[in-house]
Amino acid sequence: MAWEEISALAAIVTAAVIAVTAIIAVVQIRHLRAANQLAAAMSLMTEVDQRADARTFVATQLETKMRDPQFRAALASGNIDRHEHLELQLGNYWEKFGLLLRHGLLDKQLFLDWGSQSCLRDWGLMREATRVLRGRSPQVWRDFEYLAHIAAVHLDHIYAHPLQYPAWRESLDAEPDVEPPAR
Repeated sequence: MAWEEISALAAIVTAAVIAVTAIIAVVQIRHLRAANQLAAAMSLMTEVDQRADARTFVATQLETKMRDPQFRAALASGNIDRHEHLELQLGNYWEKFGLLLRHGLLDKQLFLDWGSQSCLRDWGLMREATRVLRGRSPQVWRDFEYLAHIAAVHLDHIYAHPLQYPAWRESLDAEPDVEPPAR
């Protein structure tokens, strides 16, 4: 074998090794990105549990509080007592979630499957507070609004196209028509 042939063969082997290395690197980057997205999603899902008092406040008291002129005036002026205005915690939580999602740092489908109903409910309950806040700062909770929009589209799609169960499932109480495995 001539030196030229050995040199050509070495170049081909080197190119093959570089190509395989690049493919492996891309696969590892995808796995790393998925692991990071999962960690971020789990952190946000845990954080919403820590906001139970804010969620309860928004669900049970915010509508009544919004009728109080002093409460509204504090929102409008920015002179806000964060112990009294728990809706800010919840709005900021969804804003952070929306920002990460909009920038591709969280998986959109994971959010839609996990949080779309809660997000849309919270957005509906907080619309009036958002209007008041936007009087002084028009960009308040724009990523929260983005989340609510994609959640609404997703839920409309689900309700228009409900899940199709396998043919054997006639009701929730039906047993599958499957033979047990032989022992």
